[in-house]
Amino acid sequence: MTDNLKIGILINGPWGDMPGPYGPEPCGEMLSDVRETGYDAVELLWQTGRVAEMKKAAEDAGLLLSEIVLQQDYITRDPADAARNLSISLDCIAECADAGVNIVNVFSGPAPWIPDPVIVGRDISQGEAWRRLFEAFDRLVPCAEEHRVHLALEGVWCHLCHDFFTSKYLVDRYRSDYLGVNFDPSHDIVSGNTDVDFLIKGWGSDIKHIHLKDAAGVMEPGRFIFPLLGEGNVDWKAFRRALCDIGYGGVCSVEFESAGYLANYCGGDLRQAARLSFDILKKLLKKE
Repeated sequence: MTDNLKIGILINGPWGDMPGPYGPEPCGEMLSDVRETGYDAVELLWQTGRVAEMKKAAEDAGLLLSEIVLQQDYITRDPADAARNLSISLDCIAECADAGVNIVNVFSGPAPWIPDPVIVGRDISQGEAWRRLFEAFDRLVPCAEEHRVHLALEGVWCHLCHDFFTSKYLVDRYRSDYLGVNFDPSHDIVSGNTDVDFLIKGWGSDIKHIHLKDAAGVMEPGRFIFPLLGEGNVDWKAFRRALCDIGYGGVCSVEFESAGYLANYCGGDLRQAARLSFDILKKLLKKE
């Protein structure tokens, strides 16, 4: 807890691999370590049939499992892939409901980091891309409502939903209590939207979860970075004030994507990155 904000961390990469039983290295030690550091919560990548196990492992370590990271792509070159991703997503929502986890992080697509991705405007039109996305969310939103699981859409660089405005277009279409956002200021920064006060207040109660990540550069592959917190262009003082103004009571979760720092200075050890990030946040998110 940092000045009444619940702080979490996304455990990803090789640290997110959880061979059964859940506890073996690397994740078992990671859970204990982040709790000792002072974190309140963890996010974990979805593994089929293991959400209840993940939740128990987090709770046994004294942590809240704040969100399951699903992040499937609904705008793919092969429509069969999109259909499969949608089916996976529906299964994940149902499993999270059964396990008592009520927030699932979702993307829109198309993901630019996969081989031969769909390029909107070149391979398909904007209208066709949105039609495919609406077709997916026409299934996802009723499923989320039925199971009382909140979908937290994350706008991601070069996806169809990549910033405040494109994400809001999707969220406002459904006007559902069970569709909101996982607010990550870094993606708005690289899209040119730097007024975090406007962004946070614009979303208000639609913010279901938050990623803490900084950014610098522009939204083109190879022309931006996600540096250490405080080294990019996010105005963290304005960020903290805006969260207070809207009365946000959810989790703010570190997503450590400073790959060079992790590799060169932490030896690839996410536990070191977690400790560093927590120390930084105690200053960045301190109330004025």
